[in-house]
Amino acid sequence: MNVALWGNLRLYFKKDPTVGFLPLLQKGFYITINTGNLQSILCRICGLDAEQVRGRIQTVFLNGKPVDDMAGTNVHDGDCLALSAAMPGLVGATMRSGGVLAGFRHGISHRNTGDRSDERGGVLLIKLFNLLIAEMGPRFLRQGILVRPDDLRTLLRSPTPIQWDDCQKAELNSRQVEIDTLAAMDWDSIKDLIFLEVTFG
Repeated sequence: MNVALWGNLRLYFKKDPTVGFLPLLQKGFYITINTGNLQSILCRICGLDAEQVRGRIQTVFLNGKPVDDMAGTNVHDGDCLALSAAMPGLVGATMRSGGVLAGFRHGISHRNTGDRSDERGGVLLIKLFNLLIAEMGPRFLRQGILVRPDDLRTLLRSPTPIQWDDCQKAELNSRQVEIDTLAAMDWDSIKDLIFLEVTFG
């Protein structure tokens, strides 16, 4: 997946605005990755050790298929990763990574092909759900994520829980800019990803 970067947007908030970014975090954002298996990549990007990853990220879908063996699953450029804490009910128990009911979904589970991930790395689309939005969303926003121009336009223009009055400063490509100016920009004419970094507190 060839990805070009259009520019950098930094937003500075008085307090944690993660709840306002919920639609974006659920729809999906990109991060750059190095070569490696799913478990090692999650440890790096989430700042957790292997035991914490297995304990807190209990439902994992890679390209739409539930994953049971994170350490044995290689991630490739352009893959889509959906992460969730434990989901309730029978469906949640069945979809849980490595759960006792995982055998019931044998036909749809992710199969390890043995293909090694590209040594050049690439980009990974991540979607966060339920409790992981509050737990991991702030970390991703602070360290920066890659977003599509149309998603950024929606974020800036649509009614969301984001309290823009709490945004103390915005910088586009290191130049200060008003939020209203950002919202009025022609984002549809931009084809490349934008690096979004959100600082708060």
